[in-house]
Amino acid sequence: MREATVPAAGQPRTPYRRRLLGRRLPVLLAAALVLTLLGPFGTFADLTLAQRLAYWCGLIGLGGLAFELLTLAAGHRLRERAGAWRAMLAGVVLAVAALMTLTVALLERTLRGMDFLRPLGLAELFVYVVLVTLLVSAIPVWLELRDRGLLAGPTPPPSPPVLDNAPAPPAERPEPAFLARLPARLGRDLLALEMEDHYVRAHTAEGSDLILMRLRDAIAELAGLQGMQVHRSHWVAAAAVAGVERKPDGKLVLVLRNGRRVPVSRSYAAAVREAGWTEKTGP
Repeated sequence: MREATVPAAGQPRTPYRRRLLGRRLPVLLAAALVLTLLGPFGTFADLTLAQRLAYWCGLIGLGGLAFELLTLAAGHRLRERAGAWRAMLAGVVLAVAALMTLTVALLERTLRGMDFLRPLGLAELFVYVVLVTLLVSAIPVWLELRDRGLLAGPTPPPSPPVLDNAPAPPAERPEPAFLARLPARLGRDLLALEMEDHYVRAHTAEGSDLILMRLRDAIAELAGLQGMQVHRSHWVAAAAVAGVERKPDGKLVLVLRNGRRVPVSRSYAAAVREAGWTEKTGP
């Protein structure tokens, strides 16, 4: 099983196919159907329903494809610069709008005999294209930014002042870097990690989610959190183990606090015994 490289900050947690099929394509189809029914910019009066459907589906599809390809290309170049997403999005929107402006101008001259191929005509058409582009892409872009963790969260309250004569607070151990990758809805009570193809599935007391990275790099980011790798595809937190089961062939199976069972491979069995996990009697 081949593993993917570790994502930089700002990389998505949800697989690309799920984001494409579950978010962007439905929005593009819905936008094309709405524009077909409403027939803005004179298309309702000049075109039949079938012509409007082909007109708007073609333009929205072409614009969506251009937006997707440019976003992927820009995102690849800026994968190590999560803070540059505003400039990246602005550049992609302007580039797509420029391309679609020229496309619409040529289409309108061919289909309806309207001449936009002049400075004022192109400027007017560019404004309309930018407006449609922003309306169509607003929801998918917002969902994408939220998935990448690039939307600013609430500002934490300021820390109380420390008096000169007050005892110094005890030094706190920094939180493992991996926990910052977990969605807020999952909390920080990490139970186990499980490798799934190019992703690591993080299991917490609140549920699970996929994170794009290699298991060995996720384990490296958990430095300071008690736990160990127990299988080629599994890591388990020490506090998550509620008991141990033994199969007839002698192999061990860890029973976690949430009832999940994790296999222990023979190469890791000795380390599990030395850690005292086999002495736990179970939930």
